[in-house]
Amino acid sequence: MDCPTCGESFDSEQGMRIHHSHKHSERLPNRTCKGCEAEFYDPKSRLEFCDECDPNSGENNGNWKGAKEKSECKLCESEFSYYPSDKDGIYCPECVDSASGLLPENPAIRERIVTDCLHCGSEIEACPSRTKDRKRGVFCDLECYGAWLSENVVGETHHQWEGGTLDYGRKWWQVRREALERDNYACQNCGKTADEIGRNPDVHHLERVRDFDRPQEAHALKNVIALCRSCHRNAEAGNIEVAVPSAEK
Repeated sequence: MDCPTCGESFDSEQGMRIHHSHKHSERLPNRTCKGCEAEFYDPKSRLEFCDECDPNSGENNGNWKGAKEKSECKLCESEFSYYPSDKDGIYCPECVDSASGLLPENPAIRERIVTDCLHCGSEIEACPSRTKDRKRGVFCDLECYGAWLSENVVGETHHQWEGGTLDYGRKWWQVRREALERDNYACQNCGKTADEIGRNPDVHHLERVRDFDRPQEAHALKNVIALCRSCHRNAEAGNIEVAVPSAEK
């Protein structure tokens, strides 16, 4: 997978995207708008429309109160526009973005130190309290955090670890491939495709392999489903309920 800006090659799309975010300071699009078909970036990969086509924005929004209004910033005295439904026109966006803490009424300036992202090694600024627990680590963004979890929260470090290893056997790889093909290589909970994930989805057992007397009996299409890494973790933690396509039940 080659970087579209500098041409550097990577083993996965996820690695290339992380590189582009940090090296070129720009996130690559991961969604296509259903309205105008323009590509855009959504940190949660859930939005179906860009800001301009969003049917819940503008006049369609329940908080809509008409066009923008103008006001004078109390700090720099520059004129700026704002939506009445968003906030009172007190400070311009530039002053808000450059503020080190809360604005004048209740300043909260915090010391920040320079540290390294636990996944990619890039230098980042963080509050000292975030660096105390290095087991959890400090990360550039959710992409680096997710990549680190995928590589490190396994085996004894996983919240469902019960000791020992299981022999999945040869049948598992065949069933895994059939499940991915059946589910069109997409997460059956959130809908992310392999291209959006940057790798093939995981294949999750609805009934745990460890709960079967013979692990091979767990490897049936009616007991497995394709999930992205995030939904897989939520399913194992019991935060979401998932089910295989009705045709396989």
